Amino acid sequence: MSEDAPRLYERATEGDADALDQLLQRYLPQLHAFVHARLGPALRARESSVDVVQSVCRELLGERERFDFAGEERFRAWLFTAALNKVRERHRRLHAQKRDVARETPVDDPASLASFAHLLTPSQDAIGNETALAVRDALAELSEDHREVIALSRLARLPHRVVAEVLGRSEEATRQLLARAMVRFVLGLRRRGVDVDGRNGR
Repeated sequence: MSEDAPRLYERATEGDADALDQLLQRYLPQLHAFVHARLGPALRARESSVDVVQSVCRELLGERERFDFAGEERFRAWLFTAALNKVRERHRRLHAQKRDVARETPVDDPASLASFAHLLTPSQDAIGNETALAVRDALAELSEDHREVIALSRLARLPHRVVAEVLGRSEEATRQLLARAMVRFVLGLRRRGVDVDGRNGR
């Protein structure tokens, strides 16, 4: 049985690298899915979610001596906000370079696609590649705001008040945005033969 979370956070705060590594391992599937959903086709054509996730983890490891791991919620908020900022930074860099990525093929690493199970089933059951691709495409057709609120709320599983802080909105506005985003997302899944329980439609 794995060590309980409170003790892991306590050890991480004391600078225990092994405890921090265990904490990161707990969130890697969610973090990969979160980053993959936020990269977008143009950026995925140049790098995978693995690159971004590794960069975020390296930053956290480098800052562990001055970071206060005050509980699971704060840790997740820092981790996924750092990942979001990293993706935004790479989008800005891509646009600044003004490269033609139209002929480049997006990279879909299997681990990231499989992690989309977090969006479909509370138990996080495994989903097939076809279903994962449908989830990816349904997310891709959403607006930037809708993708962001779903990624923060459903993949990162941050509380509404934390999501509101990240998005610079009120908590009520964030809830309404998420509700509209999920309606469009579910409709997109149904058009692709995937029902809201994550099972392939017939």
